[in-house]
Amino acid sequence: MSRNYTIVGLDVGTTKTFAVIGQKQRSGTLHIIGMGTAPSYGLKGGQIVDVVLTVKAIDEAVHAAENAARLRVSNVVAGIAGGHLQSHSERADVRLSANENEVTDQHINAVVRSAAMLSLPEDRDVVAVIPKMFAVDHLRDVPDPRGLVARQLSVDAHVITGATNAITNLERCVEQAGLKTQGTVLQPLASAYACLTPEQRREGVVLIDIGGGTTDIAIFLDDACWHIAVIPFGGSMVTADIARGLRLPIKVAEALKIQHGRVDPWIKHDESTVEVPGFDHGAPVAVRRRDLGEVITARMEELMGLVRNEVTNSGHFDVLPAGAVITGGGSRIAGLSTL
Repeated sequence: MSRNYTIVGLDVGTTKTFAVIGQKQRSGTLHIIGMGTAPSYGLKGGQIVDVVLTVKAIDEAVHAAENAARLRVSNVVAGIAGGHLQSHSERADVRLSANENEVTDQHINAVVRSAAMLSLPEDRDVVAVIPKMFAVDHLRDVPDPRGLVARQLSVDAHVITGATNAITNLERCVEQAGLKTQGTVLQPLASAYACLTPEQRREGVVLIDIGGGTTDIAIFLDDACWHIAVIPFGGSMVTADIARGLRLPIKVAEALKIQHGRVDPWIKHDESTVEVPGFDHGAPVAVRRRDLGEVITARMEELMGLVRNEVTNSGHFDVLPAGAVITGGGSRIAGLSTL
């Protein structure tokens, strides 16, 4: 292997497209050398609805990252997200021969592949297969079965699938931007491994990734992902509520949310105002911070209720001592952790 090689990550989101270029060193560390971002106008709810606009966003984001890194790239690893993702649990088994009865990586790969292929509809592709726990013969809850002697190897796996058309559309947009999809990664998993500590993943934690069009949920326990869900609700809906409720242009509403948005309990007592451009040729409009906070709080309370329901229905609500970790653009609203 060469001294280092380049990895390019591409996140095509509902509100922005982000590219990051890193170089992996021989030591295994990853050095970030360039980042680029561009506004996204071709997606809705995490899914591509306009190819031309999406290609334009990919091109702009990647070129910005290339200019920062002072190099040109040809391959990207694309994040897979959106409301089309579905997850379910599967159990699969493989028999070991008498001559090769010691569990190896090949056996593990075989049983995981078997889990991926069970009950797969024609219009869906496997995005990720996450082993939760293995069993060796009658010995259950084995985190790493390699080296054990057995007649049968079983796995309980979390299988995440995506709509074939949605994945194909993303890959084609990448190609039309002059790039090749080197691989894909499940976006909630990428966020989890970036934001969660090994201790949190081991003890039990839920990651809440609030994006522009969707909110991703990933539950970790025993250092394995036990549940993934996507709620078709994100920060762009909060912005739309502000625009409608306070009668403001959408761009003004977004800036107002970012700069002055709060959901802490004290906002209801804040009578101060902030002036922003309105519809009438940009004539200033005075917006009470209390009114802004009430609009944002109503939507975020709704979102947190949906998250709570999802975690409760997963059956893991009472086994998350590390609590919740909130990330994504929507997590930047002041007071959200208290809410």
